[in-house]
Order: sequence, then C-alpha cells, then structure tokens
Amino acid sequence: MNIWLTQHSQALRLVISRLRASLFGNLFIALTIAVSLALPVIMYLVLTSFSGLVGSVKNDSHMSLFLAADATLTMVDSIHNTLATHSAIKQFKFNSKEEALKQLANDSQNEYIIQTLDENPLPDAFFIEPGALESTAINQLKSDLSQLDGVETVQIDDAWLKRLNYLLALGENALWVLAILLGFALFAVIGNTIRMQILTQQEEIEVSQLIGATHSFIRRPFLYSGAIYGLAGALLALIMTSCVILLFNLSIASLAAEYQTDFSLRLPDFNTLTVTCLSAILIGLISAYIAVSKSLFNSIN
Repeated sequence: MNIWLTQHSQALRLVISRLRASLFGNLFIALTIAVSLALPVIMYLVLTSFSGLVGSVKNDSHMSLFLAADATLTMVDSIHNTLATHSAIKQFKFNSKEEALKQLANDSQNEYIIQTLDENPLPDAFFIEPGALESTAINQLKSDLSQLDGVETVQIDDAWLKRLNYLLALGENALWVLAILLGFALFAVIGNTIRMQILTQQEEIEVSQLIGATHSFIRRPFLYSGAIYGLAGALLALIMTSCVILLFNLSIASLAAEYQTDFSLRLPDFNTLTVTCLSAILIGLISAYIAVSKSLFNSIN
C-alpha cells in the first residue's frame, strides 16, 4: 500500500512540476477546455431556470367554467356539489355574474362601457384548480365538466404553455447534442495535448522501458495530466458561467420587475459543480489513456 501511494505521489509531483514549467501554455489549454464546457453548462442552467418558471406558472393555472345565461340556482348548486366531490379537482371558487360586473366596474377605464349596458352580459363562473396538470387528466376533466347541465363553456388557457414546453423539450435535445459534440472536442483537445507531451518525452519513455518500467508506470503521469486538465477546465468553466449568469441577471432584473416577478437565471449549484468536474476529469482520463496506450502500442511495434 505504501509503495502504491509513493508511486502515485511521485507521479503527481512530476506532473505538477511539468505543468508549472509551462504554466502560460497550459493556462490557454485549460481556457480552451473551459469554453467548451461553459457552453452546455450555461444552456443547462437557462433551461432549468425556465423549466422552474413553467412549473410555477402551472401551479398558478386555473380552469374556467362559464355557465349558461339561463342556468338556474338548482343547476348552480348541482355543479357546486359535483365540483366539491370530484377527485380531479384540488379547489374551486364560484364567481357570480354580479361580482364579475362589480369587478369590471371597479376599473375606471370601463365606466363608459358599464353605463351603456342594459343588462349584465357576464355569466356565472367557477374557477377551478385541477389536482393533476398532465394533458390527459386536464382533457378528461374538461370533458366531464362540459357534460354538466348549465355549463356553457369550459376554458383552458394552456396553448401557449404547451408551446413553451415543446420549446423546452427541443432545447433539452439541443443541449444533449451540444454536450456530445463538445465532449468530442474535449477528447480531441486533451488527447492532442497529451500526445504532444508524449512526443516531447519520447526519449525518456524509451529509456524507462529499457530499464523495465511497466506500462502502468509510464501511463500514470499522463493520466494525472489529463485529469488535471479536465479539472482545471471545469473550474474555469464554472467561474465563466457564473460571471455570464450574473451579467444576464442584471439585465433580466428590470424585465422581471415589469412583470412583478423575481425570476432570475440559476447559478451553478453543488450538483452542477460535481457533475461538470467529474465529467471533465473522466474525459481527461479517457483521452489521456487512449493517447498513451496508442503511443505504447506503436513503440512496441
């Protein structure tokens, strides 16, 4: 166990010394990796932020049940009892046509319109909050309520919400495509960097092989290099992402205030940090392993 720890600590110290010797060049490599990582991370945070906004809008959504003009009090009571016992309804509120007209009259812009009315044209209405927000459950509830006596119209204003959900789903697919493409870019960047290091240290590797060094011993420093490149790129990517999100939030704050909401884009959290760092380290390790293994295979042949 002590020998294993000693070998790894020696390899790590060797890698750190090599990286420090060409710090400026390695910084540019890490920045290249960071840009490739920052793009999907920013896109992910934007999508999750808007997904949370859609979720809050869904929680505030209601179904409007407008009654016919000739609906009697008996029909209203029957509808009330049906809604109270319906398992798919979370809660509901009755708004009489007199209350609706009074609310309309409270707006000074509607005074002239109210004065020209001979009778109240507004219907009695129930405003319903469904228990489930899935499209199937909503459509089934709408079908059930439409068949009640005295019901004129059942209105669901969710067309725009469906379109937004479709756009978010499209964005998620685009995110996966972008992440995969940039993942290949990271493989290429780290793999070529490790390959260049192998070429500059080719003589040292050959001497090590002549004195009996194992493939694991030769491969170990390059694996650490790949992992460090990935980790450094991930940390820089998260810093860049946080700066970009903060700049966007400064612009979004004034827009959100106009709509009386506190919406803002999410900053990277612990889960985002963990997944980004582990993914980058894994890509660095795999690309370094492939580059070194290919070099060792060629040297044997």
